[in-house]
Order: sequence, then C-alpha cells, then structure tokens
Amino acid sequence: MMPIKQTNVTVIIVLAIFIGLVHINIAHLLALVKGLKEKNKGVVLNRLALFLIQCGIPSLLRSLLRANIPLFTEQMYAISSYIMYAGIALVVVSEIIMMGALGGFLWVFDISGLFGDIISYSRLAGVGLASFYLGHTFNLILILFPKIFPGVVGAAIGVIAGVILFVVGHALNVVLGGLGGFVHSLRLCFVEFLTKFYDGGGRDYSPFRLKIRTEASALGK
Repeated sequence: MMPIKQTNVTVIIVLAIFIGLVHINIAHLLALVKGLKEKNKGVVLNRLALFLIQCGIPSLLRSLLRANIPLFTEQMYAISSYIMYAGIALVVVSEIIMMGALGGFLWVFDISGLFGDIISYSRLAGVGLASFYLGHTFNLILILFPKIFPGVVGAAIGVIAGVILFVVGHALNVVLGGLGGFVHSLRLCFVEFLTKFYDGGGRDYSPFRLKIRTEASALGK
C-alpha cells in the first residue's frame, strides 16, 4: 500500500471543506425561510448578508493564498470584493436590529462563526486520513514480521503473528473509523447545522409504559 501523495491529501481536505460550505449554506437557507415565515427582519437581513459575504471568497483566496479561480477576471475579483463589503455592512445593520447597540460589537462573531463552521468540516478529512495511515502502519508491520524471525520456524511464527495482527489491527481500525465518522458527523449536524434554524419545542418526552389495572382500582372506578 503506497502512502497518499501530498496533492491527494490537499484534495481530500478541500473536498471536506466544500461539503461544509454546502451543508452550512443549506442551514442558513432554512434559517432564511424561517425568518421570512416569522417576518423577522433582522434574521432575514443577517442570512442574506452571510450569503453576500461568501461571494468574496474568490478575492480572499487570491489575496491570502495566492490562489486564482479559473475564468475569473480582474473585474470579477473587484466585484466579488465589493459584494463582500456590502455583506459585512448588512451584517452590522442586522445585528443592530436584533441586538440593539450591543449588535455593533457582536457582528464580528457572525463572520468569524461562518468561516469557522465551514473550516470545522475539515475534521472529516482528518478522520479519513487517520484511518488510512493506521491501516497502512499495520500493513507495514505485517511485512516486517517474517523478517524479524530467522529460519523456517521463525518465518512460520512471523506469519502466524502477522495474521493475528492483520485481523485484530484492521478490525480495530474499522471500529475506530466507523465510530469516529459517526461521532464527528453527528457533532457537525448538532453544533454547526441545526443551531442555525432549529428551536427546541414540542412536548416533554414521556416513554411508553404499561398500566396494570388492579382489583382495587377497578372497583374504585
């Protein structure tokens, strides 16, 4: 098994962040729809502003990482920057509408939270890469076992020990990979996704139970 090249690692991380970009924007879209239904001007302006800010991502990538977007011209970079600035101004206005004077300070957390939530999805790439390299390490140890013990008997012992390590090690890796993928994905849904639009409500949880009618209760009834 050959190790992943550096370029492939970058692709995996970028893919995880792109998934986060789509997932988070779905949450903000649902929050926008909810705000429209509730006629909450502050929420509606805030979500629209966050969409406008993301139009400046190409300009940020170019200025911070020297990464150019294909087919993007100088004029398009300038327009994306202006749209981003308009979005920032709209975030400030929306926070003042919702929080009053305190919103003049809290708007910073909306912007940092937006990009922080998206970057948080890179944990998916980390979990996947950790599973790959753990399995790769077990395979390397498996190859080394027959070389550790000399002779025919030693080679047989090495093969037996290698098979045991192969089964136990990869079984452990599968369990950890499945558990890690489940836990981190669940966290992203509850912390980054649902908090944008979901409000707890409804009825208190009341589990099913059996009611046994006794003779005294039947007579009393």
